[in-house]
Amino acid sequence: MPGDATPTGDTPQGDNQRILDICTKAVEDYRAGVISKARAVFTVSTQLVHAEDQHSGDAGDDTTIQSYLAILDEVDQRRQPVPASGDGDNEDSDVEESPRKRTRPNPAHYAWAATEFLLGTQLHPHVTRTLELIRLYGEDLTLAKRHVAASASAPEFPESEWTNVLAGRPIDLDHVFAGRYTSAPDDKISERVGELEFTFRAPVVAKKVSSFGDWVFAWKRASLAVTFAFPHRRDELDAYGEYIIGLFGALAVPVHGRVLDFDRAVRKRAGSSRRFLLTDFSEFSDLKIQFIDACGANVYRSEASTHSKPGGSRTAGSSCQKDPCRKYNAGTCNNHASKCRFRHICSGCGGDGHVESDCRKAAKQT
Repeated sequence: MPGDATPTGDTPQGDNQRILDICTKAVEDYRAGVISKARAVFTVSTQLVHAEDQHSGDAGDDTTIQSYLAILDEVDQRRQPVPASGDGDNEDSDVEESPRKRTRPNPAHYAWAATEFLLGTQLHPHVTRTLELIRLYGEDLTLAKRHVAASASAPEFPESEWTNVLAGRPIDLDHVFAGRYTSAPDDKISERVGELEFTFRAPVVAKKVSSFGDWVFAWKRASLAVTFAFPHRRDELDAYGEYIIGLFGALAVPVHGRVLDFDRAVRKRAGSSRRFLLTDFSEFSDLKIQFIDACGANVYRSEASTHSKPGGSRTAGSSCQKDPCRKYNAGTCNNHASKCRFRHICSGCGGDGHVESDCRKAAKQT
């Protein structure tokens, strides 16, 4: 019968795709009347249970099987004839129908339910636990935040950033760091003007993470908050913190901004993909090239925009000195102005376009 074969792919990804294809074909065969509903149910359940046993060694939950059963039930409902409309006997009825309550959708019916089930068998246990807690907090995020606010064990942390923590989104370390420089509470302020009510937050000192010390302070605060909501992530956050600190130590202070950009990019990807640990460093190798390496797209673009400024001067934090190039003034410097460690300006007046020997201002002073 169609779809009875046991999946035997060479790779987990190949097995998963084969299983999805077999289950989908079983549903389509039943829709077309090729096989019975019992045969379709048997094929789907056999394939999914086999997939779970193959990856984890024991049977998993029945969420994905339920999703396929729901599809088969939907096929049955569409096959049923539409009941004929009544002859109007109920139109004069004094009994009013109570409004139907809005039912919540069943996640098992979502298009990605089957793929999510198979992918879940390959996730790190800590990633799986994180997703479970994110779903739990997301059921009523406002209630979860109220519980955090009423908890005596909750760490000091900006109230607005708790939403990002509980939702598994990347934390704004600039906001965490800025909280260090304000004594105002992180509460909303409401002002009423006539019938209008304006709600805004208390002003916060404009401080941003711009150095190694700033990052360590903000990361420590953020780690405590994340660990409070996801205790199983403590070792992961500690290891990631040591990794970033190591990058700060390996690079010169003027280019520490690259590490800050890299950190933001890593946490953004981990927060949006939902399947990586922060310690899955190999998954972020492209970001390291992009934001840290000299040939990286972001670094190269920044350097190019700097070199395009008049005079070829560079912004603070580059390796170029502000002192005039003595070789340039002597006519012996072989470097381009954008590549030289010193500025190609007149040693006498500091002007562009001439050397000291041709400087009129220097001649007048002598």
